[in-house]
Amino acid sequence: MIKRIIFKRKNNYILKFSILLLLFIFILYLISYYYFSNREYFIIPKFTGKYFVIPTNKEGEVVDYLDKKSLNNTDNEIQDLDFKNIDELDFTIQLYSNDNFENINKYLYNLLENKKEIIDHEDIFVFYKKTEIGTQYFITYKNYISKNNASEACDLLTIVKSCIILNLHN
Repeated sequence: MIKRIIFKRKNNYILKFSILLLLFIFILYLISYYYFSNREYFIIPKFTGKYFVIPTNKEGEVVDYLDKKSLNNTDNEIQDLDFKNIDELDFTIQLYSNDNFENINKYLYNLLENKKEIIDHEDIFVFYKKTEIGTQYFITYKNYISKNNASEACDLLTIVKSCIILNLHN
């Protein structure tokens, strides 16, 4: 009988301890849930500074690429070679462009030789544009009144993978 009483007391202590532990864990969970759910995790401030700085005082270091020339500063003089006068061209499809005239001649010869059934010699325009970095040669195809017409023709054109439409008046 004494054993039963001692055993019952131990069971009561274990039961009370378990209930208190569970209650403590539950209260701790509620407090942490309330604390973390109402908290802003982090705030990213709006960036108002400069993304990059070009130093005025280089302290003896040489900054590379300050004197690069571009196609933006051009001599807007587009001239034709011996094929046609391109002043009447509005919109045209660029087939090939290179800065070496020999490559232009090779491409033009191959194009007219291999595609002579579908391309008329009169539809090909060759011209060049002088810029600060050199002369760029172009081979273009046909004259179109509007960009939409040239774009529709691009969809049907099989001699180039992707079309570049040139507006020669801009």
